[in-house]
Amino acid sequence: MKVHVGDRVSFTAEYSCGQLIREAGVGRVVEIKSIPFTLRAKKDVAVVEQNGQQFEIITNGIQVIK
Repeated sequence: MKVHVGDRVSFTAEYSCGQLIREAGVGRVVEIKSIPFTLRAKKDVAVVEQNGQQFEIITNGIQVIK
């Protein structure tokens, strides 16, 4: 499913080296960016806002809530 600005999305928790970086939750998409992923490929990244904090998530890792 395609993600658009203004959509409510859910995302999973994120861990690094066994420590919790970000809890799972629900947020709203503020912006969609395209970033270089490899030399020839780009990935779409959503800037998600939750409780006043913004962070980026690759669009494959989020699910749109209707």
